[in-house]
Amino acid sequence: MSAEQGGHTNTYTDPETGEAFNYGVQSYVDYKGAKAFFQRFGIPLQTAVEFGSNTLNVDPNTGKLVPNVTASLPLNSPLGIAALQRYYDVIVPWNDILLPGYWNFPPGNQIPPDLLLPFSDFVKKYNLSDMASIISVVSGQDVNSPDPTLFVVKNFGSTIAEGFLNNTFFDPAPFDNSLLYGNATRLLGKDVLLNTTLIEANRTDHGISLVVEDPRTGVRTSVNAKRLLVASEPSIDNLAPLGLDGQEKAVFSTWSRGFGTVYTAVLKTNFVPDNTSVSFVTPANSTSAPKTYSFSIMWNGAPGYFWLIFSSQKNLTETEAKETILGQVKTLYEGGAFPVIGGSTPDSEVVAISSHSSVGWGQSVEQLKAGFIQDLYALQGHNNTWYTGLLWCPDYSSHVWAFTDTVLPRMLEGID
Repeated sequence: MSAEQGGHTNTYTDPETGEAFNYGVQSYVDYKGAKAFFQRFGIPLQTAVEFGSNTLNVDPNTGKLVPNVTASLPLNSPLGIAALQRYYDVIVPWNDILLPGYWNFPPGNQIPPDLLLPFSDFVKKYNLSDMASIISVVSGQDVNSPDPTLFVVKNFGSTIAEGFLNNTFFDPAPFDNSLLYGNATRLLGKDVLLNTTLIEANRTDHGISLVVEDPRTGVRTSVNAKRLLVASEPSIDNLAPLGLDGQEKAVFSTWSRGFGTVYTAVLKTNFVPDNTSVSFVTPANSTSAPKTYSFSIMWNGAPGYFWLIFSSQKNLTETEAKETILGQVKTLYEGGAFPVIGGSTPDSEVVAISSHSSVGWGQSVEQLKAGFIQDLYALQGHNNTWYTGLLWCPDYSSHVWAFTDTVLPRMLEGID
């Protein structure tokens, strides 16, 4: 369990040009006080930055272009937008039980039945298949998912749909998402201990005592407080230093690990042309064994730089993930999909990588009906400990900030 600023916000700065670009969080939802957070630090805003690019489909086993791939509907296609509008109209009545958190989520048979349907069935019921490309690109989810619709809606809810329908997503100007957290860090000054690891904890009815260590220097700092707010991933392993009790373990043991590991990364290469993205597609007639990983190479607007989201069924270290990415890029080059720009020697490097692996919702419909969400929220304030983060509310930074604004008053209530 460690402390850092920014969550899934990752920014890389080109050491030669000084240009910064994001390879984690890409844009923000205009919800509650999200814009005010930036304005507090005097950071100008702009409409979400998008880098249009030509997407080429490549066989991951041969590195050759794959012809005749059935293209999904463009993100802004009339059919896709119409399906998204239908989706929005169905889910927006649930805002009161989903936003900004699940404080009012109903128990048992009071849960709206559509929220418990397999999402694939929900899609068929409301004729939503035309929004497949939108939901895939925006949240990485699949219209054929067997997961309960609740799990999809919490990550692609009404505010996301509305942002897409009304073009209200935004970014800081310049397009550097780390600006917000740099300013917040300077405001906090010595009150923030970055990149420290919790090694000891004592939580009682009388207060909280923590010991954190800076792994770079070995310096330990004692922290004493009346109450504790946890924003880290609430898995049993990650929160083990807190000395979880039976009630906490019973809830946190139900998360799903999902795909083994997820990384975001920056690839610097001299043979994928700018304004080009690569999607690895295995042909239907391929006899090769399926890959245990998946990723796409996406241009991010900077010459020679691309970003990617890498997922693996195996638990890979950063070094192993880098080696896998570069191995796939080597296959891409050897397959001849792209000529080396300018005839130079092919050169590729993963210049930045960040883990985005985490536990996720994976409870059964029966567990949801039995009161999982109520049990989860019963931990708010238990052992003088409060929680925030994407597993406690719908995903995306703006939602987490708004949810935190509902936690803090509860956390401070009655404090001396």
